[in-house]
Amino acid sequence: MDEKLDRSRELLVQALGRQSSFWGLGKTAGEIYGALYLSPDPLSLENVAARLGLTKGNISIAVRQLEQLGMVRRSWQRGDRRVFFEAEGDFWKIAQSFLGLRHKPEFSQSFAMLEESVRLAGEAVRSAEREQVMERLGSLQEFYRLVDSTVELLLSATPEKMKTMMEMISSAVAGIGGAAERKNLMPAEK
Repeated sequence: MDEKLDRSRELLVQALGRQSSFWGLGKTAGEIYGALYLSPDPLSLENVAARLGLTKGNISIAVRQLEQLGMVRRSWQRGDRRVFFEAEGDFWKIAQSFLGLRHKPEFSQSFAMLEESVRLAGEAVRSAEREQVMERLGSLQEFYRLVDSTVELLLSATPEKMKTMMEMISSAVAGIGGAAERKNLMPAEK
């Protein structure tokens, strides 16, 4: 095998492990995704464990997590009873899956709790402290709504529409203060 290609694979697996850890998924999940992403064929849990030098149990737990996030999917091979896994290669699909998690009960419940917090603070006796709390809650409420509407927009967009939106935003920012000219907001074309 080509040493540089092996090192390239190893570095990607490490990089995705670091990113995954940063986002709270755990290092193993990112490493598994990296190994599956670079594999030309679906891999069994045993194959993944051997490639990464991990136990099948650790791999199994992380693979379930990746499946729930839409980052990997199961596949089967005729004549083989084992379950195989392959990485989702469509990053837009993965991003939409992540963004779609905001519909989970925990997210909805935190929005409802914020609304209740605003209601209760509004019913409190007027004071400087109440006004400060209301101001802070209002800022957080506005932020939540902005994030939610942005996510809704992202979920409804295709990659082509997203690129067009980013170009429009980049142009608008450039027109406002020239910031986009100093720092290009758009990734280079490939």
